[in-house]
Order: sequence, then C-alpha cells, then structure tokens
Amino acid sequence: MFYWLAKWVTSHPKKIIFFWILCLLSSISFALKLPNVLTAGGFNDPKSESMKAQKILEENFSNQYPQQLLIVIKSSRYTVDDPNYETAVKRIVSVVRQNSKIENIESYYDHKNDAFIGKDKHNTFLVLGLNMSEDEAANFVPALSRQLKEKVTGLDDYQWWVTGGPALSYALNDATKKDLSFAEMIAFPVMIVILLLVFRTVASTVLPLLMSAFALVITMAIAYFFAKDYTMNILLQNAVSMIGLGVIVDYALFIISRYRQELEHYSTVEAVQRAIVSAGRSVFFSGATVAISLSSLFLPNIMIFNSIALGGVIVVTIAVLVAITLLPALLTLMGPRINWGRIPLFKERKPSKYWGKIAVLLMKRPVIFLIPGLILLSFMAYPSYKLNMQVPVASASILPEQDAARKGFEVLAGDFGQGNVFPIQVVLKAKHGTVLSDDNLKAIDRITNDIQNFNNVDKVVSLTNWNIEWKLSNYQQAYKAYDKLPDFVKDQLNKLTNHDRGHTTTILLVSPKTDADSKASRELVRKIRNLLKENSTKNFESYVGGQSAIGVDFDQRIFNNLPMIIVTVFVISFVVLIVSFRSILLPVKALVLNSLVTLASMGMLVAVFQQGNFRGAINSITPVVLFAVLFGLSMDYEVLIINRIRELKDEGIPTIESIVKGISETAGLVNGAAAIMIAVFGAFAMVKVEVVKELGFGLAVAILLDATVIRSVLVPAIMRVLGEANWWLPFRFAVPINNRKNVETEEGLS
Repeated sequence: MFYWLAKWVTSHPKKIIFFWILCLLSSISFALKLPNVLTAGGFNDPKSESMKAQKILEENFSNQYPQQLLIVIKSSRYTVDDPNYETAVKRIVSVVRQNSKIENIESYYDHKNDAFIGKDKHNTFLVLGLNMSEDEAANFVPALSRQLKEKVTGLDDYQWWVTGGPALSYALNDATKKDLSFAEMIAFPVMIVILLLVFRTVASTVLPLLMSAFALVITMAIAYFFAKDYTMNILLQNAVSMIGLGVIVDYALFIISRYRQELEHYSTVEAVQRAIVSAGRSVFFSGATVAISLSSLFLPNIMIFNSIALGGVIVVTIAVLVAITLLPALLTLMGPRINWGRIPLFKERKPSKYWGKIAVLLMKRPVIFLIPGLILLSFMAYPSYKLNMQVPVASASILPEQDAARKGFEVLAGDFGQGNVFPIQVVLKAKHGTVLSDDNLKAIDRITNDIQNFNNVDKVVSLTNWNIEWKLSNYQQAYKAYDKLPDFVKDQLNKLTNHDRGHTTTILLVSPKTDADSKASRELVRKIRNLLKENSTKNFESYVGGQSAIGVDFDQRIFNNLPMIIVTVFVISFVVLIVSFRSILLPVKALVLNSLVTLASMGMLVAVFQQGNFRGAINSITPVVLFAVLFGLSMDYEVLIINRIRELKDEGIPTIESIVKGISETAGLVNGAAAIMIAVFGAFAMVKVEVVKELGFGLAVAILLDATVIRSVLVPAIMRVLGEANWWLPFRFAVPINNRKNVETEEGLS
C-alpha cells in the first residue's frame, strides 16, 4: 500500500497540489462560518430523568418557558421597597417589553414576592421567559444587552447584569473564541522557534505550518456542514485547533526529517518514496490510533462528546491525508530546496551522539533506569485516586472573572441563595384524576414533609405548605373551589400546578442549603429519588429535575460509559499496534505505559486544579477526553520509535544494537515533536475557560512525561529486558515483512 502510494504521489505531484489548493480555497468561506453555528450547550443527558422532567414541565405548564434570562439589578443607595427603586425597575421593564421576542416578564413588584428581594434588600431580579431554542436565546443576549445600555440612561445609582442560562452560554461561546485566538497567538511563534531549532532552515520550517493551514481550514469547513444540521458544542473548534495543530506539525516533522536523511544518499524521487514507506507508514498508523481513540467518545452519545470526537477525528484524518499526499508532492517538486534558507546562527545539524550514549547505558543497566522511572510515574499518579469528577451546573466559575454574565450570576447566587434561584424540581404527574384530589394532596403532603426532613433542605414549596397556618384539610377544602381563590394566590399556585391544562401535574420546589453545583446538593437529588422510589404510590409518575439533577444525570451517563470507552480504546489500539509492530508484547507494553502516563497526568490535574483548587472538582469531561486524546497522541512517538527499531532489525541488525541505533536516531526528533505538542497544549492551558485550561494542562504534562520518561527511558529499558521476545508473534501476515522489503528494493526504493 505505502509503496504504491509513494509511486503515485511522486508521479503526479502537480495534480495532487492543485487538488489540495482547490480544497483549501473552497473551504475558507465555510470555515469562517463554523463558530456561528456552534453552541455552548450539551452538558446534559437528553435521555435522563432530569431532562424528562424538563420536557413534562414545558408540555404541561403554559408559564414554563424553554429558556429564561435574568436581569439582576443592584442599587447601592436604595432598597427594593423604596419608590425610587420601583421607578427604576419599571423603566428597565418598559424597555425590555419593547422586544417582541420576550414572552413574559416577572418582577418583585408584580405580587410583592419576597423571593425577588436579596438579603440586604438592595438587590432584585427580573425573570424573562423566552419561547426560543437554546441557540436562539444565547444569540439574543447581546442584542438585549445593547438595548438596555442604549435606552436605559440616567440611573447612576443602579447596576444591572443580564445573566441566566442563555447569557452564560453566550459568554462561554465568546470567551472560547477569544481563548482560541489567544492560544494560537502563543502557539504559532513558539512552534516556529522549535521548528527552526529542529530543522535549522526556513523552508523546512515553513512547510509544517503550511500543512497546518490546509488541515485546519479544510477540517473546519467539513465540520461546518455537520454543525449546521446537528447541534454541536463550541469545544469542537477547540478540539480541531488543539489536536490539529499538534498532530499535523508532528506528522510533517516526521516525514520531512526522514526525507532530508534519505536525500543525502538518494535522488529526490527515491528520497520521497522512502520517506513515505517509512515515516509515512508511521504517520498512517499513528493517525489511525488517534482517530480510533477519539472515536470512542461517540459511545456515550452525548452532544458535548460527539462534538469533540467529530472535530478530532476529522482533523486527524485530514492531517494524515495532507501529510502523506500533499507534503510529499511538495517535497518532490522542491527537491534539495528543502534546505533553503539555512539560519546563519545555526550550524548544520549533525547526528547527536548524546542519545546513543544514553541508549548504550540503558542497554547495560536497564533495571537501574526502569525502577526509578516507574516510581516517578507512580508518585505522580498517586493523587489521581482522589479524583472528583463533576460537570459544572448553575455555575459561572467556568467563565472569566470580569464577564458581565458571571458577575450578575455571582450577585444572584450570593445575595439570593442558589437554592432559591436554582431549586431541585420534583415533578409529580397524576396517574388518575387531578393533583388536587384529596388522595393526591395527601400523598403530596407526605412527600413534602419527608423531603423537608432531609438535613440539607432549606425549604420546600408545594401545594400543601404555602400557608403556614393551614393544615392538609384546609388545602383540600380550598382547592375544591380553586377558581374562587384570590387572583394573587392563583398566580402563585399556577407555578406549582398546571391550572389551565387540567391540574394533572404539580411541582415541588426544593431549596437546598448549599449551592446547586455542590456535592451536597447533588447528594440531595439522589436522596429525593431514593425516597420517591422507596415510597412510591399509585398516585403519581415522579421525576426529579433542576440544575443539580441535570449535573447528576450527566455525570452518571459518563461513569456508565467510561468502562466501555476504556475497553474499546484498549482493544482496537491493541489490534492496530499488532499490525504496525508485528508483535504481541510491544503493544502490551505500549498500553501499560500509556495507562501510567494517563494516570500521572490525572494525578497532576487533581493536585493543581482540584486540591489547589479552582472548584474542588475536575470537570467530568476532562478525564474522559484526556484519556481518549492522550492514548492516541502518545502512540505517535511509540509508532515512530518502534517502527524504526523494527526496520533496523529487519535489515539483520541484532536486537540490542537496533534498539540503540533506533533510539539515537529518533530521540531528538521525538523530543522536538513533543516540544511542539507541549507548546500547543501549554498555550491552551493559559486560557480562561476552565475545561479548556484543564485539557491543555493535562495534555502538556502527559506529553512531557511521554517524551522524556516513557519513550527515552522506559521503552528502551523494557525492550532490553524483553530481548528477542519483543518480536514474538504467534502468527504471520500473508506477506512476510522481509519479502515485502525485498519487493520494495527490487522496484526502485534503493
């Protein structure tokens, strides 16, 4: 396959280059549209109990809107009960009402509901009901903010912030776009410096960067056509940039380096062909492993993972195709000009004897190097057993501190209590009759009292406890004449039962004493669910929803799918590596060492982000994505090193000498490639969006360990211990490798 590819590429270089240029030019306009069709949503399990609860509320309550915005208002001078404050709020409401897209506005002044007054009485908020999709509501936020800024003037004693789910989503989208530009501005200059240090020439440095432009733009164009028809998260773009920049530059580095080596002994065409057959083969299997690892993220079938997986798989596939077709085609036309523009400050790079000496020392005393390396990784992995995975919900901590939506949210949470703003919702749907029947009210009262007795519950609001002077019999009697109740009472009760749709459903609003994003609130969700399950009656279908429940269900979906993701990556990677290495023990070694690096990276994440704390937990997305990405990327270096050692072994060189020569030839290249990866991931570790920061940090640490400890020390040490067992394979391929190599030699590769 690779010999045929080598012959084809070197025979039609101009056609191949023209094809890729055409692809690039036709992709630019679509790539630019990608950010506009991505969303910040997807942090939920669409099949979960919490989402079923949300759907039931939307279907049964006419006053429940798919999206809600909050306008938090604060005055340093007046309290909410002051007429001046009321006048100011009504001015804001009058401006907001001018927008036809807002279906409903609630404020303290509608019914003097104390839930709308902050603890110090200087804060209040408006609730805006939006009959929009999540994306439409998020895109509406900047227009509303501009409208308020332009039309609400003269209120110097007041501050206000637009917040709530759609505002936080818009802010996350905006911050992610800015972070992406920031990370790329850091990564590109660093990559240029590293490539100049590795190649010492301008031409060799420019080519990998040119390849990255082709890969990234074409990938984003392809992703656009998926994202415009299927909802995709903004992290797709981060995945494309973060993973794509690393792999395409590394793949180009491998092929160009091998080409320059071969060019010293062979003609341009033969050098390109040899580079494709050797380095191109390594790139193909490396890319296959990365793509397979990332594909495992499709298994949970959650939008956020689907987005990252889609972006990653596409960019890796395009990167491989660019590296083994476009790059060799350009090299065929460039010939020796690949060495053009030698940097005067740098002497011509000569093979370093340093790694050869290290490799020889490793062969003499493998155990002395092996044990400290394993101890170091184990020490770094130790904190990982304390890993606390938790997706942030009803939280703005993921956003930059100066963001307006975050500031408004923090004022809201701090002065009103998140338990009141984001209560746990217990949805009860009557199986027979209405929720106002005597039997059903009795069951509701029992459930209300049982939940109220839980330690972490501040209060429960239900149909049977809104008047502290009434007993159950009073509620039963009052609801028999529901339509005769005072209007202000009915207005409040209509939030607890679907009055205009038959009183078939009711909500119990449970306010925890802790924040919605806390571990205690999530535990309360589980207790309520267990209570409803253990004390279920024939009266209701019950569902527990709200932000805390959404977080619980999302995390549980991840935990349930994690074993399947791990097994899938292990099994398929094992098969791919057997085909690549033509060995059983070498793939086993690779899987074990990759697992150690992953655990070590997790340990450092726990130490820095969890214990050092940003929020006392790692985003649930981070460890899963880190595992999938890292397991694939680590194989780049494994495949490159082992394939080179295998080539030398197949040439008749003894195993130990092959290991020494293979390590000495590839160690410098691996370290240069790793430095590029670390630069890319390190740049993303400096951004403000927390989940991207975590991923960047974890991947940078892992690649650093992988290149220095694993590939430079543990791999050769273990191979020395295994000796000839490295190449043990209980079966043979249809075409033995020696025969294949002979065919290549006879047909012109030598």
